[in-house]
Amino acid sequence: MIDPEFRYFAPGGFIQPGGPSTWHILDWDQRRVIAVTMDEEQDSEDLAIEHLEKHIDTLPPDVYAIHVSHDGHLISTSTDPEDDETTCVYYPPLEELQRPEGLRTITRSDLEEIDRICPNVDLVSYQAHPGVGGAKKVVFKYYFLYQFMHKLWHEMNLWMRLPPHPNIVKFDRLVVDELDGHVVGFTNVYIPGGTIEDNRARVFKLKWLEQLTRVVDDLNLKHGIVHQDIAARNLLVDPSTDNLLLFDFNHSGRIGGDGHVNERDDVKGVIFTLYEIITRDKHFREVPHDQQNPADVQSLDTWPQHQDVHLDRPVSEYRSVLDRWVQRRQEGKRISVYTEAEDPIDWPLINPPPEPPFLSSDAEGNPITKMVSSWAELRQSKRQKGEVTLDWERPPQNRAV
Repeated sequence: MIDPEFRYFAPGGFIQPGGPSTWHILDWDQRRVIAVTMDEEQDSEDLAIEHLEKHIDTLPPDVYAIHVSHDGHLISTSTDPEDDETTCVYYPPLEELQRPEGLRTITRSDLEEIDRICPNVDLVSYQAHPGVGGAKKVVFKYYFLYQFMHKLWHEMNLWMRLPPHPNIVKFDRLVVDELDGHVVGFTNVYIPGGTIEDNRARVFKLKWLEQLTRVVDDLNLKHGIVHQDIAARNLLVDPSTDNLLLFDFNHSGRIGGDGHVNERDDVKGVIFTLYEIITRDKHFREVPHDQQNPADVQSLDTWPQHQDVHLDRPVSEYRSVLDRWVQRRQEGKRISVYTEAEDPIDWPLINPPPEPPFLSSDAEGNPITKMVSSWAELRQSKRQKGEVTLDWERPPQNRAV
């Protein structure tokens, strides 16, 4: 289930001086946008979210907008399609991805929802071999807002190009829509047992630290990739091999290229992650990345092992393995741009969508036709033109069948 703290997002709105204010609030649970109007001037979406939260699970599916009183009581609702603030985002054709040989696809409608993990991420299943065996569980990552398109494009293109690795969760399939066969997201293999952060009863083994350092070396030095979000929440354990697995590449980038942020260094990430696993003290990373200094934890005489943390070796052995690895990285091979890596991974930028003609006028008022790329368009506009739209709405999880 989506954490209530992260259930809502405000992609836009408009505010009149002195009021009224209208905020467009996206409910990640229902993947649905509701325009919330309040009579007062509200320069923050917080109150709109607070008011919508009281009504969201009981609003009929054809309601696009609500008007609420100062204390959140429902004054009116609107089912007028002109109040629909839902956008239809661009999805690239499959052939634009230059997918690796043998990488398969699956249609979105063939995925059956099991759970809603977080915004833009669901646990789903599908019949990998219809008529033979049971359903396969996978994690489905997707986007339906323009703001998340480029991030998913980069994660998808990076992950699907990584060669098989014993310490990286496997990429599964590309997901295409049921209308045009365009790519809306991807699936990766589901690993049961929870993350290192979630499953705290598990013994954190020394070999898992060694595996983490090796996979970071391979990403950085062999492929020119920085993960940039090394943390216990992004580490799993494969129950069939007892190997540590790294996943979630949505902050990743190419060294010296797109998405690379020096302050999110992976060596620094490993240092902090081990410290946090052993001590359960996260305060050193509760500051901006450029203020996170790994020396703050490396210089500590002791790392107090939390009373509920289980290790298979003394803390000193973990620190010794870590320190030797950090020294090797500091003294060893370095690359300043991903193309210097042994086997660099690269991928294309997403191509702009086709440019439909757009009627406009020049400075003298003469009609002219312009070609304008549109990454997203209001759903009401597409429907007014008679176009079929790809819809994402779903019932609240507490009422989903």
